[in-house]
Amino acid sequence: MVQMWEIVGGGDKGGIIVRDGETTKSNQLDDRLSTGALVEEVELKGDRLHYKLVLGTGPPDGWVSTKLKDKDLAVKTDKAPVSSPPPTSVGPKGEAPLPIGLFFPGQGSQYVKMMEKVMDIAAVKEMIEKSKPILGYDILEICLNGPEDKLEETRYCQPAMFLGGLAGLEKLKQDKPEAVSRASVMAGLSLGEYTALCAAGVMSFEDGLKLVKLRGEAMQEAATSGAKKQLMLSVAGLERAKLDPLCREAASKEDGGVCSVANCLFPQGFSIGGTEKAINTLKELAEKNGALQAKVLKTAGAFHTSLMQPAQDKLSAALEETLPNMKPPMHSVWMNASAQPIRPGTDPKEIVALLKRQLTNPVLWDDSMKAILKEGVNEFYEVGPMKQIKAMMKRIDATAWKATTNVEV
Repeated sequence: MVQMWEIVGGGDKGGIIVRDGETTKSNQLDDRLSTGALVEEVELKGDRLHYKLVLGTGPPDGWVSTKLKDKDLAVKTDKAPVSSPPPTSVGPKGEAPLPIGLFFPGQGSQYVKMMEKVMDIAAVKEMIEKSKPILGYDILEICLNGPEDKLEETRYCQPAMFLGGLAGLEKLKQDKPEAVSRASVMAGLSLGEYTALCAAGVMSFEDGLKLVKLRGEAMQEAATSGAKKQLMLSVAGLERAKLDPLCREAASKEDGGVCSVANCLFPQGFSIGGTEKAINTLKELAEKNGALQAKVLKTAGAFHTSLMQPAQDKLSAALEETLPNMKPPMHSVWMNASAQPIRPGTDPKEIVALLKRQLTNPVLWDDSMKAILKEGVNEFYEVGPMKQIKAMMKRIDATAWKATTNVEV
């Protein structure tokens, strides 16, 4: 049985310190683990606890001290997390939900000629026109004609994928309107989380696009302006408990090295971000330790790691400015940073708090999908370009994979 712990210390400091390794000399993470949080024990070594966050705020995983001198910081508990129940009504008309999930892809699913199948839908035409003064360029032109290397640039790719996901939603509304208005859950992979929140009614298209534009530009700048080159590595065939120590070992081999899990995509399937030397070291370590695959990815930067902090700072400020315009969601949205749902009626402040953690913490996609399946959702739509999410679903649950339909754009 899994041992749970409750965080009882740090009440006067906003929580307790979290580090990325077992020793108290390892790197301190930016966020503290909130007082009152419930965590799952991964490993206990003396007074040092390797945890996985279940309830509360703070880094999704890390190492904390259970005691400081003679004072308890964390105590064992038999408390079980109380998750909010599924809603009985969803959507703009407050209808009974159907067991349907809508998933929105992120960066990496773009391709030249995307939007060709949906560009003539009236609502899509309207979004394209609204996007021009916000972006300062014609995103449809880049989607249709590229060139590919331009569409791959983070600053262009993210607005393109945001538009592509919402265009796919309009197509699904035409083909099967109840799948949208009565969907039980929504989720988006990384950038796709903004598409999901827009689809759930949290933010307008215009506000969402402004945030996505800033996000893409800030991430591209954070990826290219540092002294060290950034890389990402795809690793398959290792458990997280084995991969994390290898990341720490790889980071320690480089002065100022960064190497940490960025995306938990499917069982034993991860992407890891960091500095060039550390990532190349991890590739060797992963292969030596039995990984089925360790492949350097063609990405623009070490997304969802501490190297994105400059981008997260800019985005956090913009999120605070947008907060007064935000509305509670009309559907449950599973969030990347927590693998927990925000339910209809949730205060947008809670959503902003999770988005403020998203760029510098791992995307917990695998855990989110498993939780959605437990909730009884059994019909799925990947809304937007390509079939990346469906491919990952095959590794997570074969039955759900067969029940996943792609809404192509």
